[in-house]
Amino acid sequence: MVKHTKSVYEIIQNIPVDSMIALSFTQLREFEAQLKDEVIAHTLKRKQKSKEYHRAVLALRWIQGVIRIKTMDECQGVQHG
Repeated sequence: MVKHTKSVYEIIQNIPVDSMIALSFTQLREFEAQLKDEVIAHTLKRKQKSKEYHRAVLALRWIQGVIRIKTMDECQGVQHG
């Protein structure tokens, strides 16, 4: 029997943006590392046109964007108006 595991895309799609930004850098980097592994695994299997590959790439871009936003907020200091 094959055990079905959730992809990182399925995990992060249910996390609201505010909660995603509130995650620590280590958690975000862990998601990023897992997504990179998924993308590499799909590439090695030559499945770049599969839905799973595109979802992994989309999730990777999303996480990297959240990391950039969080880094910019940390550098500039969050100013609440």
